[in-house]
Amino acid sequence: MDEFQKRRVLHKRRMRTRHKASVPWWLIIFAGAGALASLAAAIGVGVVFAIYQNYSADYVPIEEKLRQTNIGLTEIYDRGGPDDGVLLGALTNSEADLLEPVPLEAISRWVIEATVSTEDNGFWEHPGVSITGLARAAYENYVLDEFGAGSGGSTITQQLIKNVYICPNIALLGEEDRCVTAERTLDRKLREITYAMELERDYTKEQILAWYLNQISYADRYIGIQAAAQGYFRKDAADLNLAEAALLAGIPAAPTDYHPRLNCLLEEGSDTECVVDGIGRTLVSGLAKERQEAVLDLMVVHGRATPQEVAEAKAYDLRVYAVTNPIKASAFIDDQVEPRLVRMCKAGLFSQFDPDEVDCLKAVHGAGWRVTTTLDFAETEKAISMIQEAIAAGLENDCACHNAAIVTIEPSSGELIIYAPNVNPEDPSLEGPVQGRIDQLNEINQPGSSFKPAVYLTWFDVLGKAPMSYFWDTSPLEVGGVAITNPRSGSFKSEGLISARAGLGGSQNVPAFRAAAESGPDNVITMAQKLGITTLAQQFDPTFRSHPDVTYGASIATGGANIRAVDMAYMFSVIANMGVMVGDPHFAEYVPLEDLRSTALDEGAQYDLALQQRLDFARGHIRIPGTRELDPRVILEIRDINGELVYQAPDPERQQVVDAGSVWLLHSIMSDCNARYIIWGCGGSNDDLGLDFHLDDIRVPSGVKTGTQQGPLSAVDTLETWMNGYTRYAATAVWVGNADNTLVNDGPSAGPIGYAAANATVWLFKDWMSEYHRYLRDEKGVFTVPEGFSDLQPANVTQSGLRTPITDRGHSGGCDQVVSSWVRTDVSYEDPCEKAEIDIRNGLLASDQTPAQYREEREFVKLPDLKPELAKPLVEQLLEASNGEKVIPIKPDQSSNGQPAVELVSPANGATIRRDADVIGTASPGNLKNWKLEFGEGPSPAEWEEIGAGDAPVTNSVLGRIVLGDAREDGVYTLRLTARDALLGDLVITVLVNVRQDGSGGDDDDDPFDPGGGGNPGGGGLPSHPTGFQECNGGCGTPPLRLICGPRGWFIDKNADYNNKDGWLEGVVHEGQSISAVARDICG
Repeated sequence: MDEFQKRRVLHKRRMRTRHKASVPWWLIIFAGAGALASLAAAIGVGVVFAIYQNYSADYVPIEEKLRQTNIGLTEIYDRGGPDDGVLLGALTNSEADLLEPVPLEAISRWVIEATVSTEDNGFWEHPGVSITGLARAAYENYVLDEFGAGSGGSTITQQLIKNVYICPNIALLGEEDRCVTAERTLDRKLREITYAMELERDYTKEQILAWYLNQISYADRYIGIQAAAQGYFRKDAADLNLAEAALLAGIPAAPTDYHPRLNCLLEEGSDTECVVDGIGRTLVSGLAKERQEAVLDLMVVHGRATPQEVAEAKAYDLRVYAVTNPIKASAFIDDQVEPRLVRMCKAGLFSQFDPDEVDCLKAVHGAGWRVTTTLDFAETEKAISMIQEAIAAGLENDCACHNAAIVTIEPSSGELIIYAPNVNPEDPSLEGPVQGRIDQLNEINQPGSSFKPAVYLTWFDVLGKAPMSYFWDTSPLEVGGVAITNPRSGSFKSEGLISARAGLGGSQNVPAFRAAAESGPDNVITMAQKLGITTLAQQFDPTFRSHPDVTYGASIATGGANIRAVDMAYMFSVIANMGVMVGDPHFAEYVPLEDLRSTALDEGAQYDLALQQRLDFARGHIRIPGTRELDPRVILEIRDINGELVYQAPDPERQQVVDAGSVWLLHSIMSDCNARYIIWGCGGSNDDLGLDFHLDDIRVPSGVKTGTQQGPLSAVDTLETWMNGYTRYAATAVWVGNADNTLVNDGPSAGPIGYAAANATVWLFKDWMSEYHRYLRDEKGVFTVPEGFSDLQPANVTQSGLRTPITDRGHSGGCDQVVSSWVRTDVSYEDPCEKAEIDIRNGLLASDQTPAQYREEREFVKLPDLKPELAKPLVEQLLEASNGEKVIPIKPDQSSNGQPAVELVSPANGATIRRDADVIGTASPGNLKNWKLEFGEGPSPAEWEEIGAGDAPVTNSVLGRIVLGDAREDGVYTLRLTARDALLGDLVITVLVNVRQDGSGGDDDDDPFDPGGGGNPGGGGLPSHPTGFQECNGGCGTPPLRLICGPRGWFIDKNADYNNKDGWLEGVVHEGQSISAVARDICG
């Protein structure tokens, strides 16, 4: 039910419930001024005089009352102020009256004549009261027992007294219901009479009539003739013609019954919809038209108009505008300026108002101030024009997007500069997907991925991560029956181990979800609140429908947040300032969550409270605990109606709300187009789909983030699209969608090139930011292209090497990988890998079945806490997608049973072979992807030659064949078998062989294993063991052992190992004696 309907119901209820008199009718007649003489005769003139003295004693001069109530409309100007700026309009809150006093000479003579004829034809002659009128009223109300239905008998002077003293229209003391509930009591009537006579004694008739015409209600919210003339006819009171004047003069007798907008020519078949012409006017009919003609007839009767003039007035095409005079920035005024003024009043910032004594809402409306705001209206008009062009172009491309909004805040000052609330804010009558009356900047919407910067900033700040730290990019990631999927083409929608830089730059959903899960949703909400978001908390519904139903999990990272666009712009201004929030105290009241009511759950008084809380929250009067302390600045200066300064904005407050170093890490991603390689990449102009915007073909340094909010029923639907960003001079949020929450058309098949709604948003953002920075450069002289952020770099960040196993883009992964990254110098970064000892023969965890010579410590990438079981499939998929080039080593979950999965059986380690020989071995790990056999010259080859390969498991089979060409010489060679396991990485076995022409193993000077021959250092063969190096337990046996340095340490000479023939000296028994070697680590 709108305000008019509520008032109409209330009016009818009052008419039915007026009380009958309990005072004898004869006493009321004597109380009338018309019976004063009879009363004097009965009880004496002294009694009458005493009564008069009693009521006149508390009479206060009317000028003082008027100063308290309605100095005039408070006018709102853009940042140019009253002298050089644009008048945006006046305060027009639907709960406050509109008034604008004017002198009598600024009022049409027809208004004066019609009012006097209708309300008080004897006005110019009587002393303030009408004897005959009072007698008539007493007779009707008391003799005929029609109290409340009879006439009031009040003169214009008495009506003025009633409006100003007894039931003022602008009730600063919270007495707005006095006129609604006050009965026509004896006390009230005597007070009216006394005050009216005092007023007539002190002031001229012209002054009294001027006050009356400026105080009377003309229905709707119009107090005074000027407000009514502007509201209904969009003209000044001085310009009203006879027909219009007669219409207005007839309204005060019964404002609801004679309301011009409730008495209109209706649309065919409708009981409520008025016919509206091309310029927004309705034809006056019904009771209002009948009343107008009755007023005209009275004017003829009283000689205040001629019959011909009246006939022409009756025939006049009488139309009124269907809505209040449009304001150039109504959403900005209603949702930003007026609430701020009210809160400033309640905070005691205006010395003329005591917040304990006045109703601040009505006080600021009637203060007659001239308020200079931060809005740049000329640029706002450009923004609205660009919105309209972008929407028209988008609709041509089948975007199904009918609405858009832009808000821009200056980061350095916190000033709200641009406020374009929808595609057509000047036409609030528009319905459907446009609905021009809805302020989309203050509306609760869901920002999709444009909220991700808050998530990653939490991850950096709370967990001590860096842009090149990694996530397991397990797409799809199914949680709670919902599949989180990365928005990219192709069947494999993953980068494997993706860096935060690539995840945020490419707007990937899985890493963002993991960032929120790892950080904790509550920490993400806290960070968002620090950055300026006022609508987020667990168990809080900003629409006040059902608070218990609102719970946020990690999905907040991919679009589950409830946010206002104006808050998003403020958040991005904080990022532009490296964590500094700039603005003014908001003076709002923090209300505990448990004290908030729900419209869907509460009833009665609690339901009414929920409605009021919802309204107060929308206007910023109440806040939830933990949210920001500052608001964007909207008011620069206030002057009174005489030009005297009331308020001058001080320097804005600055609060470091989050560590500057953490914000810099975030900024390093958002400002780097190369980080967006997965989807957007780098663009070269405002016409392409790169996200950077350009001015005169020069890229303007900026940080940006897009957002697409999926529909409520399907992940493939799109509800709205966003693009938010910042430079040093502007933080901007752009929203595109439909006011009625119908879907927009997005996705790969939407429009000629796909993603019609998202593309419309990108182009609108780029075009607007380019236009605004051109304006800053050319007209304001405050911007130079390019102007970046280097001077804002915090002291606690630097670029350095970071150990990270990422596999995105050109990175091959592995725990030894070090890449360049921005890092905080005051943070110790966690090792991304963990260590474990494995059995190199099979890649499994070393066990008691693993001899020491087969044990090796390796590093493995840590698995995610969320859904670790998805890691193994991802590793396999990545290996396949990269053709085996990218391997993520993860720790095996099984222990070794001692059976080799990778083995070179023949030739044995240290064997002497011919120049051409088969190599027999095994390559069969559990997750084999491929294997290859290589050989190279010397014990540590500089180059390798592949002699065998495959992707199927082999066991004790020929893997390849060594064939030395004529160019190669006899000598020591190394064989290397590498089996790539999808989960364990590369498993490698090597053996050293001595290649000779005849394959002989005789003992001569060329034997490389002979310490006295070529095997001695410098002799061209394998190095021998250090002098005297041998350990024997109980004797060394006969013949003495010879130790030779191999790739895994010292091993026994081929002629000395009689135990298990493996050649390795490790707790073996040689000729009945236990032998233990400790030389492995010092070999070579």
